Amino acid sequence: MTMTTATVELTAIEKELIQLVRTLPPERVAQLVDFARFLAFQTTQGSNGWDEEEAAQEAALRADEERWDRLLSRPEAKALLRQMAQEAMEEYNTTMWDQQIEHDLEAGRLDTLLAEVDAEYEAGLAKSL
Repeated sequence: MTMTTATVELTAIEKELIQLVRTLPPERVAQLVDFARFLAFQTTQGSNGWDEEEAAQEAALRADEERWDRLLSRPEAKALLRQMAQEAMEEYNTTMWDQQIEHDLEAGRLDTLLAEVDAEYEAGLAKSL
């Protein structure tokens, strides 16, 4: 029984890749294989409309950016942005305040104060708003 083996000459890049793979931990090798598969898939999809879809998305993004640039170049835009930022900051601070009060209530930090308020109310010291 005669067995023949074919020898395949590796390119310099193939040798470099093999050396690199041998130095990587197993999870990195798996990531490298996944990436290579992604590149292979991307290469085969390029001729099937992949580039056209990507170009359409980029064109839509550029059009949207141009629309925002025109909108923000208007004189009243700065004032509107400041107002929106102020409103967002107020809403954020209110939310944070509410969360802090809720946290303090749950932790019992306001128990003494609430007991004082209840005592004043029961003693008839409370005034109508």
